[in-house]
Amino acid sequence: MNSPEITLSFNEIMFFFSRAAMGVGLPYGLAEDFGRISVWIAASGLDPAAITSNALKSIDEAQSSLCSSQTENDTETILKPSEEKQLSALMAGPTVCDWISTKDTEITEYKNYCTKNIDYPFLIAAAVGALNNGNWEISWQDYKGFPCSVLTDQHGNWKKSWDSAFDISSMSASTNVIIKSVDSSFFNTEKWKGKTNYYEKNRERILETGVKLYDTWPIIHSYFCRCLVPSTEETRISGAGAGLVDTD
Repeated sequence: MNSPEITLSFNEIMFFFSRAAMGVGLPYGLAEDFGRISVWIAASGLDPAAITSNALKSIDEAQSSLCSSQTENDTETILKPSEEKQLSALMAGPTVCDWISTKDTEITEYKNYCTKNIDYPFLIAAAVGALNNGNWEISWQDYKGFPCSVLTDQHGNWKKSWDSAFDISSMSASTNVIIKSVDSSFFNTEKWKGKTNYYEKNRERILETGVKLYDTWPIIHSYFCRCLVPSTEETRISGAGAGLVDTD
């Protein structure tokens, strides 16, 4: 891998990435959720720019929708796009987290959540992982029909089911994602033995070294720059910056 473009702290990841999300049109609340998702990805030792930039681009180019509708039956809650587009994971992920946070444990133990036609399914897993609320299995199929799953727990640990050579940043597909509650013992079942683990202790190491961002960082920064106010005489008069007279 080439030398990193830049190294940032977790707070800087939150700042730049949340503003980048606003730069492509996400409302403030979803942009803050996107910042937290990006920090969770970074704390796992992954490059958050590489994994999230295409999701922002898909919104910016109107390929993915932020509009959805939700229905419910006896066995599952279903979220689907209300337009004839794929549904952005940057909207679906926080919606899933709202459902997890507001439902009783007894309900989520027997009721699944299904999101339809999701553009970047791993980002739903990242949203659930960043929530740190219970133990969840998030499953989908990629564009080739390859089954993928992420297992998260309430302590910041998670596992992925696919081979480590399979690039998370390339996992785009208009696919359905199933989120279901599991017992903590599920981490030790035969299905998950030998799978790649990501632990909360990674965060301590990355706190010391910083988050390294590589060749997709300029994409995030370009969206971030859309939130900046131009430095002109007119903007300073209207209230931007330090003003015309320094009185500090």
